[in-house]
Amino acid sequence: MSPMACSAWLLAALAAGTSGSKDPAPSLSKPRPLANGSFTEDVNGRRIHYEVHGHGPVLMALTNSWGLSLPALRALYRPLEERLTLVYFDPRGMGGSGAVREEADRGLAAVRADFQALRAHLGLATVAAIGWSNGAINLLWLAHEHPETLSSAIFVHGMASFSADDGREIMAGHPQLARSYGELLAAVAKPGLSEAEQTALQRKMWLADYFPSLCADPVRGKALVKEVFRDAQLSWPHAAYANKEAEAFDARDKLAAIPVRSLVVAGAHDLLPPSRVKVLADGLPDSRFVIFEKSGHFSPVEEPEGFRQAVFEFLGVLPQPR
Repeated sequence: MSPMACSAWLLAALAAGTSGSKDPAPSLSKPRPLANGSFTEDVNGRRIHYEVHGHGPVLMALTNSWGLSLPALRALYRPLEERLTLVYFDPRGMGGSGAVREEADRGLAAVRADFQALRAHLGLATVAAIGWSNGAINLLWLAHEHPETLSSAIFVHGMASFSADDGREIMAGHPQLARSYGELLAAVAKPGLSEAEQTALQRKMWLADYFPSLCADPVRGKALVKEVFRDAQLSWPHAAYANKEAEAFDARDKLAAIPVRSLVVAGAHDLLPPSRVKVLADGLPDSRFVIFEKSGHFSPVEEPEGFRQAVFEFLGVLPQPR
């Protein structure tokens, strides 16, 4: 396997992203307010740890299957809590959620199942959802499978397809990153390493080299990445499973059948160009496409005010003009 084929989609890309609807923002449903705090509940036979922060209409964050605990997503979306109630949850085997029972518990379908179980547990017939990177692609599958449960969807740096050719393109354009990832793969494959030791090697490389390189300004990106992932857990077993589960995918033929009103976000300096993300926006029947010109793969923290404004406008929670 090549160094660029080790993670999931855009993460896999590195180990192996305004037009559209002009309809006004919908009036979001207003179920009973959710209490803010940290909670752990047994839902459908699974222990799910989740947190609720903010005020206003509910926006649920679909977590990343490659092993990321909720503090990182909250670090990305915290400014949205000013006008929205954000719900975050840990994937299986991460943070305060229940342990992994079988390999598939680290997969995409497990995250979608826990999202739907938690949504129902909170009494939300429909909900707005947001996903970043691998989470954005998983949100696409969720919208395809159960569009009736989503009032809106926000795809942050996702794509409609990823192929081996995409991986080779990224490798050719970023040879130093390819070498660094190859060194990581060799390091975690050494006999006798515990999962904790493998994850420590992963964390060191991802935070020092990998994630900063996904920013428009890699030097500034080091500080941004350090803050986003400061309190978050990573997991090498989850990342390895994500690579095995989906080194490549193609959902372009499913887009036209997804009726969910969508916001699709791209970064002008992401590893694959915004035109690749625009394919997702163009394929969805009701979408708005936004490019952040000073961002790579982390627009929520690279251009926080612009990102916040775009989400608030899309969800119709901007203050009314006087």
